[in-house]
Amino acid sequence: MTQPENKYFSAKLLLLGEHTVLKGSQALAIPFPLFKGYWAFCQTENQRGQKQQKLPQLLAYLKGLQEKEQLLSPLQLDRFAQDLDAGLYFESDIPNGYGLGSSGALCAAIHEKYVSQTTPDLLHLKKELAQIESYFHGSSSGVDPLIILLNQPVLIAQDKSIQTVSFQNKVPASAKTFSFFLLDTGISRQTAPFVNLFLKKCEQPAYLDAINQQLAVQTDQAIQHLLSNDLEPLYENFLQISAFQHEHFKEMIPSAFHPVWEEGLESRDYALKLCGAGGGGFLLGMAKWDSGVLERLKQTYQVLAFEIE
Repeated sequence: MTQPENKYFSAKLLLLGEHTVLKGSQALAIPFPLFKGYWAFCQTENQRGQKQQKLPQLLAYLKGLQEKEQLLSPLQLDRFAQDLDAGLYFESDIPNGYGLGSSGALCAAIHEKYVSQTTPDLLHLKKELAQIESYFHGSSSGVDPLIILLNQPVLIAQDKSIQTVSFQNKVPASAKTFSFFLLDTGISRQTAPFVNLFLKKCEQPAYLDAINQQLAVQTDQAIQHLLSNDLEPLYENFLQISAFQHEHFKEMIPSAFHPVWEEGLESRDYALKLCGAGGGGFLLGMAKWDSGVLERLKQTYQVLAFEIE
């Protein structure tokens, strides 16, 4: 039995590039340690069914790939099996159906624990992780577990290449002008229906042109401003993205949250955008630091402020 390490696997947050990354824009995602998972062992035999959930089935899936010589990762599956027999499970507070990488965190944890040496080739590593996560989703890009395993911000470029990045020109708390926050819709959702909706709408030439000429450009600009910590122009991009999504992505915004979205656009004190596929989960917000917006929103909604590191 391998004792679990005191290591946490953070959730991930897609800041910019939802949907448009499918049409050639950049995308930027970060580890999000406000939610996390870690390995633990069941204290009683009765806990196993509840705590281990799909881990035995995942092990069987990986063993099947190994037997067919199709497994991309050099996973030590016999050791994984022994640990499951001893009561190993993955404890996590990452909400399901929120696009925060709940399955990605588990897959990253499996890879980290049962692969003795990780490949430095990020594209191949992404494929290894995608294969593990495909058990949960049927198919996977591998991006979520990659971000979580690396525990670094990741930029997906227009040519689909992947690189780790860092944020420049850190701003001291005393000089902050804007704050980032998540607004919880309380709705768990599936990614695929909203991705399919987007791709279907992109079959309309006028819609696709708007995506390419407006939203993709605004997204790429916002990513560059965020990486450089140029918050004033970033906020203008954020407002533009919010207005575009309000007009063109309305089906992806839960109807109960249209008023608060519109209030931000009208006041310009804050702006909301989709955080991932849409349809629920969190909405990503950016607000003027001294506007009192967060305190007002907290009177009605579940709001979580956070720092981008």
